Amino acid sequence: MLLVLALLGFYLCSLWLAFAFTLAQKALVQGVGLCAVAAVAALTLWLLVQTGFIEPWLSIALSGAIALPAFMIGLGLAMGGLLRITGQNRDWKYGLTCLGAGAPAVLGVLAAFAT
Repeated sequence: MLLVLALLGFYLCSLWLAFAFTLAQKALVQGVGLCAVAAVAALTLWLLVQTGFIEPWLSIALSGAIALPAFMIGLGLAMGGLLRITGQNRDWKYGLTCLGAGAPAVLGVLAAFAT
């Protein structure tokens, strides 16, 4: 539960940061880039397990400490940038982006308290 709340905090802080301070296009590009870096880190850990260089438990621990927070920060930056880009018109695209940005927060809270 604590890990899910910490990841939710990473997501919400980066969403707020992208929405409040950074330029929208830069936040979107940084978010997509950070998500790609997190995916490469997770793929590298998976390949290291498959080749036998590290143990599976170590890969799970490293992905929880490196790849998941980086992915959540990247997702928050990308969604914050999309909110600012689509917020200029306030049409159906903005509503869909708001729904997409709120979904990880709602699912994180539900997952944290579903015991």
